[in-house]
Amino acid sequence: MTDTVLNHVKQHIGLLDGYLSEAVHEFGKAEVMDKVEALKDKTFDFSALSESEAAHIARIMTCLSMLSVLSEDVGQLGQSDSFESADGSMQPISLANAVASARQSGVDKAEIDATLSSILASPVFTAHPTEMRRASIVERETEIATLLQAYERAANPGEKKQLGDDLYRAVALLWNTRLNRPERITVRDEINNLIGAVKRSVLPALVTLYTEWGRDIQHEGPLPDVLKLGSWIGGDRDGHPHVDEVTLTYAFREQARVAFDFYLVHLDKLDAELTMSDEVTPVSDALHDLARKSLNTDIHRVDEPYRRAIAYIRQRLARTRAETLGEATSSRAGDTAAPAYESCAAFLKDLRVMRDSLVTNGGRRMVGATLKTLIRIARSCGFHLLALDLRQNSDVHERVIAELFTQSSELVDYLGMSESERCSLLFAELANDRILRWEFGKYSDETRRELRIVDAAAEIVKTFGPDAFGAYVISKASSVSDILEPLVLLKQAGLVRGGPQPHCMLKISPLFETIGDLEAAPEIMKKWLGNFAVRSLMGRPALQEVMLGYSDSNKDGGYTSSRWSLHKASKAIKAVCDKAGVQLRLFHGRGGSVGRGGGPAFAAILAQPEGTVGGQIRVTEQGEMIARKFGNVVTAHKTLDSFAAATFLATVPKRGSKTAALSADAVLEEKFTPVMDKIHAVSFEAYRGLVYDDPHFLDFFHTVTPVDEIGNLKIGSRPASRTSSGKIEDLRAIPWVFAWSQTRFMLPGWYGFAAAVRELKIADSVLEEMIQWDFFDVFIANMEMALAKTDMEIARQYADLAGEPEEADRIYARIKAEFDDTVALILRLRKAPYLLSTHERLRNQIERANPLLNSLNRLQVYLLGIRRHGNRHKLVQLAMQLTVNGIASALRNTG
Repeated sequence: MTDTVLNHVKQHIGLLDGYLSEAVHEFGKAEVMDKVEALKDKTFDFSALSESEAAHIARIMTCLSMLSVLSEDVGQLGQSDSFESADGSMQPISLANAVASARQSGVDKAEIDATLSSILASPVFTAHPTEMRRASIVERETEIATLLQAYERAANPGEKKQLGDDLYRAVALLWNTRLNRPERITVRDEINNLIGAVKRSVLPALVTLYTEWGRDIQHEGPLPDVLKLGSWIGGDRDGHPHVDEVTLTYAFREQARVAFDFYLVHLDKLDAELTMSDEVTPVSDALHDLARKSLNTDIHRVDEPYRRAIAYIRQRLARTRAETLGEATSSRAGDTAAPAYESCAAFLKDLRVMRDSLVTNGGRRMVGATLKTLIRIARSCGFHLLALDLRQNSDVHERVIAELFTQSSELVDYLGMSESERCSLLFAELANDRILRWEFGKYSDETRRELRIVDAAAEIVKTFGPDAFGAYVISKASSVSDILEPLVLLKQAGLVRGGPQPHCMLKISPLFETIGDLEAAPEIMKKWLGNFAVRSLMGRPALQEVMLGYSDSNKDGGYTSSRWSLHKASKAIKAVCDKAGVQLRLFHGRGGSVGRGGGPAFAAILAQPEGTVGGQIRVTEQGEMIARKFGNVVTAHKTLDSFAAATFLATVPKRGSKTAALSADAVLEEKFTPVMDKIHAVSFEAYRGLVYDDPHFLDFFHTVTPVDEIGNLKIGSRPASRTSSGKIEDLRAIPWVFAWSQTRFMLPGWYGFAAAVRELKIADSVLEEMIQWDFFDVFIANMEMALAKTDMEIARQYADLAGEPEEADRIYARIKAEFDDTVALILRLRKAPYLLSTHERLRNQIERANPLLNSLNRLQVYLLGIRRHGNRHKLVQLAMQLTVNGIASALRNTG
């Protein structure tokens, strides 16, 4: 961050803080504001606060935290992250610059065109309980950010004063808007929140990107879709009792509403543009056919075939919208009479008729931005807007399939079968065209629910086509039968066609999550791809998607073991697919925090094992990161452009020949894989020794962190734990990481690495050479970020809440010693006096946030203490929730 930007950020923080202080005073809470200032003193006596004062202080500090983050974000809007281009210069990250760099490095045009044609970069939006903010608060923040940008640009004193008044009003509205949710957010709320973000910023960013790429990237023929938007919200039912056929149908209906309205608005714009008369310019026969079908009888349109064709297309689209949404047709003339489109492909065909007529009778420059946008977005988003994934746990599939067999004519004891017997039975079931279900079956609620889901999915495929679904994701996949079971389930709804050459309309994506699952994954995929029927199920070209889970592997084995196991699994699964002649598409289940796979996505994609990206990659965008990375058009544009650029760079040959020797990075990987194998093994034992083997750690975790309080907060639609056991094994990875973030331990982001280096006596010189390897460089950089956000002094205050003080002291001392060793190791490796020496912008950001963040932590510790000693006042609970909100905001990537 430049000094100019830094000064702007400081000025913005001061400006917004001042407005909040004014608002607090204006609305009669001046004395509380004074106590917020006094709280900065570490000796502040919290016991003197009333419940009401505690709630108001928490509210003020949370607002200050939000405004500080807004100031940072606005200050960085004009800043672009850079990558080293082939000529050695640093260039802003963009797909256009990535392509230019490949050309400079000597990659020939055919290889660049082939790479561009193969790219599919898909961000998949998911809902998780780390997004603390209500939609109303996000709207207030968006308003403040927009006004702040205008205020920064304003030169006229009068305009600046007016914008200042508007900013005060917006900040005052934020102060007066409820920050907490009175009831738990619903799946429908999550769907609406996501669709709002897509409509507000992601779609406009897509339009701009495709326009820029078409202008700046030389490519043989039109650029392919490149970006495909995905979602889990409404279809992810793994451990989620509130996701069903209703939420699935609702998600598609609301997504389609946005898509149809986007196309209708742009058709109206196109109608205002294409005013050409056929008395002056001829048109194609196909265009004339479209124009003749129009019911528009306006005398002023007789000689304007393009406008009559647009009217016909609009009539058909309006009819399609009405039928799809189950609503009355538009009252515009002709909208009720024109036939609906049977698919988005038919809509695209009509748009291309217009484009081709313009090109033939005037040249390519006659095709304007509006028509190009319609074609690009329709091709990329269809009528469904976001490709939804279905996800369910393999245990559920097992029970449902067992019940279907039990009540079928087969009378099979599926649960009593061995793995090989199950596979034989399931493959045999896919080889015939019958279904197992029957209308008189006395099925359990669980089985009926799963059947309703697949029935709803089948209806959605009929309406939108198979592209409406991204994949069917199988959680806890640990065998070939786990992959076969959902195929048999889908067959009950007609989404799998049985027979000698069975076919599935949906991609099946096994999800490997724990360390053990990741280690077993290559062998499972080898067995899976070794079956003859599988090739038919995949369709053509044969493509297998595999999802890798960052969250559960981290909770299972710690940061180091998780990252290395994911890296090795990616490489091994790719080798299996290559041998089977199948293309691999990896789906990375990353979260926002380092402990859940977070960190800069551009660097993470480039650090993947060579060949594993292969032009196609899907990555989850979770929780609070959706608003952070896609909250406005500028950040959405940068995020999507960076994603596409990284996918291209990770795929394009590093030099002109595909048969070139190993790259320098591949050589380093080959050399240091044995070292990482040893580090992985020892760090795994160190982490497990603390988290799972220490008999007092579970009590430490539950009493030192606010995990139980987080579970009761109304911040997500999904339960925090899979069961009521309270065990770490059954806790979801998201609240696990979230709880450690709140307490500033940040344990999932760094614990175990230093212990391995220490025990293995790895020399600093070896680590310094290893950091030239992309994987290890990114691994260290993300750990360093987690360490920089850790504060063991604050963490000590949480440790004092422990139910077993002596054991807590011991465990805390163990964590503190490991933290100190890890920091010292990173500093030696970086040859730096402090953390983040190579990332000054992030370091400054953290340092600016710390004073307020530390005050929020101290208040939270006090509130936890009094709650656990019996004070259940509703204002204490409110204050607690607000501190969680404020800490999450200040830390940014917490879950």
